[in-house]
Amino acid sequence: MATFGRARRAQSGGNAFVRPFGFLLAVSLALLLLRDTAAVRGVSTFATEFLVPAERVLGSVGSSVSGFWQSIAEIENLRGDNKDLHAEVDRLALENVQLREQAFQAQQAAQLAAAAKGLQYKTVAGPVIARDPSGVLHTIVLGIGGQNDVFLDDVVISDQGVVGRVSEVGSNYSKVLLVTDSGSAVSALVQGSRAAGIVRGQFGDTLVMDWILQTEDVKVGDIVITAGLAIGNDLRSLYPKGLVLGRVVEVTKGENGTFQRAILTPAVDLRHLENVLVVRTAQ
Repeated sequence: MATFGRARRAQSGGNAFVRPFGFLLAVSLALLLLRDTAAVRGVSTFATEFLVPAERVLGSVGSSVSGFWQSIAEIENLRGDNKDLHAEVDRLALENVQLREQAFQAQQAAQLAAAAKGLQYKTVAGPVIARDPSGVLHTIVLGIGGQNDVFLDDVVISDQGVVGRVSEVGSNYSKVLLVTDSGSAVSALVQGSRAAGIVRGQFGDTLVMDWILQTEDVKVGDIVITAGLAIGNDLRSLYPKGLVLGRVVEVTKGENGTFQRAILTPAVDLRHLENVLVVRTAQ
């Protein structure tokens, strides 16, 4: 009985497979034989016309999807190109800054070299490495010292005029007392009238020229230069003659009617010095 049951189930399973296969085979043969008939052609034409809009929609959707992904790829490419361009702009900007700084340093070096050529003394160029930003201390520090043949009381100038004198020397640095310090005193001449006096520093960034005879012609705009003269027995002149000290901006008469005083602006912008010349006049 069990064997008979299994045989019936096997026969039933075989029929379940054979029947659909046979039906499809029959339909295929019928379509093959009737493919040239008007009815089949009509059905084919109707099916094609019915499916064309769907195919167009599907094709449009496919194109849109393809275009979307293509746009995404192009955006990523543009982002990469933009990043590269930004990096190139930054590199060129940095290179431009470096080139401008090199040109500025070369210009400063050329100006100092020209100033040194006009002197009959040995000179050495050096950078300013420190200053008092408040302006209370009228000193600067140079990055050259004893090992560069810098000595105490050497004169310090720029291409514009007098800066000061060396007040302290180390092996690799030197401190400069600026001409605007109250402890600085320089014998001076008014370039036009040759009026003589003593230029000292005072509070702030200005200079004062004292002991000018009342009869001397001194006016606003006059240039004041170093006289190269000793001052009495206690003070000798360290500065060569003809270095520019400043320009007269104010003239006042003395109370006793004997002397007059001139206020000067320094020839050198002492707050923005970067490089100077040390002049060997003291040794």
